[in-house]
Amino acid sequence: MKDSLDEQLHHLQEELRITEESKRQLQNKIMHSIHSRKQHKSRPYLWAAAAICLAIIFMSPFYSTTMAGLAAKISPISITPGIADSDDNSGLTSQLYQLVEGEGYEVNSVGVLPSPDTIEISLVLNEFSLQYAKQQLEPKIMNFLSDNGYDSYEIKILKANEKFLPDRADKTNDLYDQVREIVKEIFTSYGYAEETEYELAGLKTSLFSNVVTLDMPDHIKEKNKIVASIEKELKTQKLKVKKIEVNSFNLEHRQQDNRWAYMVSDINEALAGKSVYKLAGISYMVREGRSYVTIKTELDSRTSDEILEEIERAIREYLSLPDIQEIILNDKYAIQLVNSDEELLVEIKN
Repeated sequence: MKDSLDEQLHHLQEELRITEESKRQLQNKIMHSIHSRKQHKSRPYLWAAAAICLAIIFMSPFYSTTMAGLAAKISPISITPGIADSDDNSGLTSQLYQLVEGEGYEVNSVGVLPSPDTIEISLVLNEFSLQYAKQQLEPKIMNFLSDNGYDSYEIKILKANEKFLPDRADKTNDLYDQVREIVKEIFTSYGYAEETEYELAGLKTSLFSNVVTLDMPDHIKEKNKIVASIEKELKTQKLKVKKIEVNSFNLEHRQQDNRWAYMVSDINEALAGKSVYKLAGISYMVREGRSYVTIKTELDSRTSDEILEEIERAIREYLSLPDIQEIILNDKYAIQLVNSDEELLVEIKN
């Protein structure tokens, strides 16, 4: 059964690493989608031409001997809706941002990574050495995690690569920003301002040429005219772009995928790092308008009903929150909790 499930699911391309800026961007897209759907409920939007699967991140939870005694204790689960408010700071990554920044450090990113459960914190180090930062921060972070019921995380503190810092923009980034602005203006001029809330332009660079990749929502009828207008403006501004490659996508599917990506992240954040729940991975896919979520664990047949009931209670409470209900709207979904043999332990669906 495991092989069958693996065939249906496609590996997640991004590990659970997020910067505050990227978090805000996705929040804005989701909240814009909610606002637009309130105003245009009858307008159909579509996304991917084929059902794209995002699959199980297999994780091997880390258990230290000092934490083993906590495994028998059921940690209460509270799933925080990270998409509800762009100013919300109650999620684990946001709290870690605040904790580290409160110690006088500039944070580049905070990530939750698998195999083993690891919290990776990237710092912009100017006046401090990496060794000093580790000595100062690691005990405080571990105490914070312990106080909040996380008992199986390792901490990894890194120095951010200056080459990739946001304020180290190079010519390629400048070109991308110019292209993106042109794309947004032209889509807006054709009456598709709402679509520009999504990242429609990409840039592939090489030593000899630059290629613009253009995501084109498949409900747009003026596809050829829009592409021609973009090509004309690129030439007018004398930007070094060799050609435009167009990829069609289904906007409604993308909107739903964005919503569930963030909700899956919320669920993962609440369950990961707690050895009693033995999270092994979490995945989702959107297919024919229904969202499928698989929560894989290393729980076995001896698992107490209390543990399963706690997980189910937390997920149901999360889904019933007004903020989450506003985001889900009419989405159909099926959420399954399974053990290592893919046997169903809990199912929540509408």
